[in-house]
Amino acid sequence: MAPRLRHLDRELTATVTDAQCRDWVADRPDRVGFARLGQARQEIRTAADRYRVAAPIADGPTALSAVAAGALVVLPLLLLVPDPTRPLPLAGIAVAGVWATSGLRAGLRRLRIRSARGTPDGPAPIDDPYRYARQRRGIEACALSARADRSYRRRAAATDLEYALDWLAAAQEELPRLR
Repeated sequence: MAPRLRHLDRELTATVTDAQCRDWVADRPDRVGFARLGQARQEIRTAADRYRVAAPIADGPTALSAVAAGALVVLPLLLLVPDPTRPLPLAGIAVAGVWATSGLRAGLRRLRIRSARGTPDGPAPIDDPYRYARQRRGIEACALSARADRSYRRRAAATDLEYALDWLAAAQEELPRLR
C-alpha cells in the first residue's frame, strides 16, 4: 500500500506542477484546477502518513556506491596508519571518507541531471487523457485495501483517499479550462 501511495503522490506532483506552470503563463489565469489537484495530493499524503510511510532513500544505487567509495578510501588509509587507536589520524581518515562519499554522490547526481537534460520531454502530464483514470483506479485500490485493514488508523486512510477522489473528480471537471 505504501509504495502505491508514494507512486500516486509522485504522479500528482508532476500534474500539479504542470497545471501551476500553465496558470502562471496563461493570459487568463485559472487557479482552481491546480488547487484542486494539490488538495487531492494533500489527501493522499495524509493517507500515507496514516501508514507511517518512511521516506524512501532518494538514490538507492547512488547512496550504495557512495558508501562503497567512502569505504574504499577509508580502509586503505586505516591499513597505512601505524597506530590506528590515535584520535588525530582516525579523525582525518573519517573526514576523508565523508568527503569522498559526498563528492561521489554529487558527481553521480550531476551525471544523472545531465543525462536527463538530453532526453526529450513527453506530453505534459495534464494533457494525458488516461492519467486521471489511472490515478482514480490507483486511489480506489488503495482505499479498498485501507478499508480491509485491521487497524482503525489505517482504515481512516480510506476516508482520506475518498476525499482525494472527490478532489480529483473536481479537478478533472476543470480540465477543459486548463487546456
